[in-house]
Amino acid sequence: MRSFAGLALLVGLSACGSEVEERARPAEPTAAGLVSLSCDGSQGLRPLFARYCSQGRNYMTPEARDALVDAASRLQARYPEAIVRFMDGSGPDGIVPFPPHLSHGDGRQVDLALYYTDTEGHPLADVPDTRNWGGYWPAEPPLPGERVACPEGRSGRAEKPDPPADRPWRLDNGRTKALVEILIADDRVRRVFIEPHLEERFGLWGHSKVRFAGCQAARHDDHIHVDFF
Repeated sequence: MRSFAGLALLVGLSACGSEVEERARPAEPTAAGLVSLSCDGSQGLRPLFARYCSQGRNYMTPEARDALVDAASRLQARYPEAIVRFMDGSGPDGIVPFPPHLSHGDGRQVDLALYYTDTEGHPLADVPDTRNWGGYWPAEPPLPGERVACPEGRSGRAEKPDPPADRPWRLDNGRTKALVEILIADDRVRRVFIEPHLEERFGLWGHSKVRFAGCQAARHDDHIHVDFF
């Protein structure tokens, strides 16, 4: 889950974008026992922006890293071109919370990007129109008739705007649902946070591992928050 109390920091950092040079990260575990996620596109993983690696925001426990690599492999068995794109994991020192988040930091949480298509249903290779949000946008709002989790809005900076109605992209329900299903089928995954309207849309309503982060947290229809054991 993310707190938008630190959004200004996140937005400022995002100016670095994908042009940031990825510095090499140690292959051995840190003093906190964390290891880095792959930053070069291997193992079916890559950072949504290079700064998630260059600024050391890509650390996980070895077990969580292995589970994510396995999820990426299973997804590519169904969608060969699909890459699991991560945003914030944890820092190398294992300190919780990991700003600007309410959690993260111990290597057991990671945020993953959703998948999108163009308006004709062709898969897009990347997340559209996201630079100033660091990947934590665009949102995928409820469709007419779908559940609205927070009809009175969210508190403070936890609120985000809906994307424009004439946006040239749409959520790729197939790839996104497949990734969520793969994750929750893994015994190493404790829970996954998405918005209730996506939980219903994906046919996962009531699944014990699929949770709603609450109206105090930033909406989770622009990324998937994964907790590992």
